[in-house]
Amino acid sequence: MAQMRFPALRAGALAAIFTFQLVDAGRIIGTVKSAQSNRPIPGALVAIEAETLAVETGPDGSFAFEALSVGSYTVKVSKKGFETVHRNDVYVAGKGDKHIAIELSPAVVQLQKMTVHATSFRKAPDMASSSKIMNIDEIMRAPGALVDVQRVIQNLPSVASGSDQTNEIIVRGGAPGENLLIMDNIEIPNANQFAEQGSGGGVISLINPMLVKGLTFSAGAPPAQYGGKASSVLDVSLRDGNDKIILGGIDIGIAGVGGHAEGPLWRGSTFMLSATRSFLEFVADYNPIAAVPEFWGGQAKLTQNFENHKLSVNGLYGDNSIDIEDAAEQFYTRGEAISSEGTVYATGLTWRGFWTDRLSSKVVISGVGNSFDRREFTGDRLFFHNVSVEEEQTGKVELAWEFGSRNTILAGARVRRAAFDIRITDEPDTLKTYHFDTAACSDGGNAVAHIMAPTPDSAVTAANGNPLLISRRTHRADVGYKSGGFISATLYPFERLRLVPGMRVDAFDYTNSKNVSPRLGALYSLTDQLDVTAAFGVHYQDPDYIQLAAHPANKDLEAKRAITGIAGAEYLLDAYGIKMIAELFYKRYDNLAVPLSFTRDILSPIDRFARSRQLVSQGKGYSYGFELFAQKKLTDRFFWSAAYSYAISRYNDLRPGHRKEWYPGDYDFGSGITLTGGWKKELHTRDWYKNLKQKIWFKILTPIMPVADRIELSGKWRYLGGRPYTPLTYDTLYQRWYRDINQGINSARFPAYHRLDLRIERRFGFGFLQMIYYFDFQNIYNQDNLWTYINPDFNESYSKIDRCDKRAEAYKKGVREPALQLPFVPAGGIIIGF
Repeated sequence: MAQMRFPALRAGALAAIFTFQLVDAGRIIGTVKSAQSNRPIPGALVAIEAETLAVETGPDGSFAFEALSVGSYTVKVSKKGFETVHRNDVYVAGKGDKHIAIELSPAVVQLQKMTVHATSFRKAPDMASSSKIMNIDEIMRAPGALVDVQRVIQNLPSVASGSDQTNEIIVRGGAPGENLLIMDNIEIPNANQFAEQGSGGGVISLINPMLVKGLTFSAGAPPAQYGGKASSVLDVSLRDGNDKIILGGIDIGIAGVGGHAEGPLWRGSTFMLSATRSFLEFVADYNPIAAVPEFWGGQAKLTQNFENHKLSVNGLYGDNSIDIEDAAEQFYTRGEAISSEGTVYATGLTWRGFWTDRLSSKVVISGVGNSFDRREFTGDRLFFHNVSVEEEQTGKVELAWEFGSRNTILAGARVRRAAFDIRITDEPDTLKTYHFDTAACSDGGNAVAHIMAPTPDSAVTAANGNPLLISRRTHRADVGYKSGGFISATLYPFERLRLVPGMRVDAFDYTNSKNVSPRLGALYSLTDQLDVTAAFGVHYQDPDYIQLAAHPANKDLEAKRAITGIAGAEYLLDAYGIKMIAELFYKRYDNLAVPLSFTRDILSPIDRFARSRQLVSQGKGYSYGFELFAQKKLTDRFFWSAAYSYAISRYNDLRPGHRKEWYPGDYDFGSGITLTGGWKKELHTRDWYKNLKQKIWFKILTPIMPVADRIELSGKWRYLGGRPYTPLTYDTLYQRWYRDINQGINSARFPAYHRLDLRIERRFGFGFLQMIYYFDFQNIYNQDNLWTYINPDFNESYSKIDRCDKRAEAYKKGVREPALQLPFVPAGGIIIGF
């Protein structure tokens, strides 16, 4: 991989030498809008404090600072009636434009003087508790996140991850698939390469961070306009393309190469395009490895601005595949090999209209889909095949009305067509009994008796004489329609108090469900620095399509219900750029889907070894805990955050004889700690560095030079308590693992998880050419974090073991194989911007 990366680095350096001259003049341009209505704010004062520069925004909310030297700036934006905001570390790399978008929220405390305290921490006006806003610079520099919009969220105290191999967002004792992902008003079930069916996670996000403006995350009880998921919301906003000149860039990393371009098209119109292609398959031609992931993806956005309207069109597509030739040996599958392919797409049109000074509208039409094609086989014999397509087409409309000085009412309705075609075929596996023979073998010249690999006796039959088969066959293609509406308000009934009441109604004709979800958020400012927050919400989540397709009776499943309550306090030390948060939470689950076999006695050996595909909505659960979070923004040289969470998660046991018992949830980690921190150093103002930068040899060696215009070092350390699991019991007669009905569920725990990640970044500016070299070192001390245990049943490949192989003895009692999470992984690359 290094042989492929370094020519690109040298090419970038040579371009800097022969094409561009060193120019110390750039611009900061941007817009200021209302966080509630997205309407431009004219007359806002925008200042660069260190330079004593200030301008007012124009009628369209735009501003610009010309002829700025290379370096970092703090931009302050103020407007009477709004909270004053600091945007820290706005970095100008050279001759070019640095775009920033500022959103102002109405001030909770109305001050009579224009001298106000500015904050570096912006809060969504309609989210009172458990929310976090991040801009693109924070996303790019987050250590350990690999510049992935979902992995960035895993640094927060309320969020856990299932494993290092996925970017799934699991919140406060919940389960995978409970996070709502929105990209520029488009709800996307799973926007990841190598997506996991029935969840919201995958290996890497398809959303290109170079196109992102920022994100808003809510860990619980979001306002009523967000629905359909039980736990959380991640709302990703994309920026608009440059409206002055055409720009572009190249991103070369450990796994692939990407490029993006943006600029104006015609009057009032801009575009952004990006594409990414893996190159590991080309490396494998010279250095063969067991499994080579191949993927490519693209993203685009077109924006057209009119006088009082704005039209945006978005598109996203990804394609991925991987072949594992020795799956039976690595993962103990029935077949010898696994082949997996998948695609993801999302497209949408958003029309914003500003009809009066107080009335605006938004219309969104979108289509999203995921396809899965997974095969398991030995030679030409196909053991397992899952070919599935899940698609949604949505139309929704929203109206926003501002009244009084700060109040807003938001109302909307939606209709969605949900189509799925799920075909899963698993070759019937006959239940057999086995016996063991011994063989005379030589051990160092001595005759020793060894147990041979198991030998099948006969098939187990039912009362009618037919053999008992463990099989799975699903073939269901169907269409359902979801509809609903909501009303939400952001109210300031008196000074220091903000209320966010709301209500939504959702229906799904496929399951004949109709649900009402009340919401309420509140924020009270005790002082200018101390806020008390609270939120309450009822959330419903319809069954996953793969659950609905598994059995005809699953149409009777009810929507999962989660009732969430949150209370907390937030304290600001704006003089130091520090914010501290403490929160308590409680969440209760009802109508959880569980296998029917989980609720009844064992009727046959099949019930012991295989779960029923028929599900019933009888499960219940709850979680509670507290979280502490402190963060310092990058105001000078340092930034850091410290997060601690303690959470208990419990679910009721529905097995006969255990129905009064509660067991730990699958993601009941107990304590969680995440520490991040970073340091930056800028050398561009130093005379010795300016002289050094003019040298040709320095420009050639920029990929390896220890000094740069800007150097940034950061790290993350994370600790999670041991995750629960249920030890299985091995039946030597049937050569299969099973869950003992008399044993507690999740009665054991894996060892505690911890790892350290480091990131090194160096930035150079050569006029219009900007270069970023970065290295991400995952799991720096190579901790062996246990992910799970693989419990293989009898596999036909075992019979190929030599009769004198000592491993044959182990198969009599069953072999539990540990599967580890990611070891030490170095990653890195270069971003070249023009």
